[in-house]
Amino acid sequence: MQIARKPHALVVAAALLMSAASAAAGLQPYTATYEVARNGGALGSATVTLRQIPGGWDFDSTTRGTSGMARLAAADVNEHSTVHEINGVLETRSYRYRLSSIIKTRERSIDVDAASGRIVTHDKKGEQQFPMQLGVLDRQSVTLAITQDLAAGKHGTLSYSVADSDHVGTERYQVGKEESVHVPAGTLRTITVARLRDSGAGRTTVSWFGLDNGFVPVRIVQTEPSGEVLEMSLVSLRR
Repeated sequence: MQIARKPHALVVAAALLMSAASAAAGLQPYTATYEVARNGGALGSATVTLRQIPGGWDFDSTTRGTSGMARLAAADVNEHSTVHEINGVLETRSYRYRLSSIIKTRERSIDVDAASGRIVTHDKKGEQQFPMQLGVLDRQSVTLAITQDLAAGKHGTLSYSVADSDHVGTERYQVGKEESVHVPAGTLRTITVARLRDSGAGRTTVSWFGLDNGFVPVRIVQTEPSGEVLEMSLVSLRR
């Protein structure tokens, strides 16, 4: 799923791109496209792709500004995760993030070296290292783990170890109720999953995962403390 401030609110798509596929057999490859909006107005489009590779998964999302300031700034965001899987347990091996616009470029990376027991991160502040944690994920691939848990019928609070550029911590999510939502892809049955944060005054993030499409996210809404609302809505899904 960090959201840049205007005119880079497009970054929400990359931050929010919590996507995955399911079924009892596990994750399934797919390509999904989304509309991205801010405060009800068009902002851009996003494409999310999950591909199977030897030993795991390749997970990629690209968001492009097509309207308003995002278009004028030529703002594009790409996130790429490589995830290892052993006996159904997912663990990040590498993560790359790049924001590109006419105003600025921002990059960060995470590499998980299980052999040496290190998690190494890089951003504009330099390199940091953290002790290895089994099953650690990056902020994008955490949704693959959420999808597996939903497919397994788990409810209540879900917890995951997630590495970011400056720390490794626990992210918690609350599985909610089933709802039907209207998006460009149609009217779809979903189950809600809300990010739990320690600060009640901070941003909120709620995702609606499809019950009939392998738990690919159908709708994602993030609300900032300022009241700004960023939203993604499913347009198409291809297996």
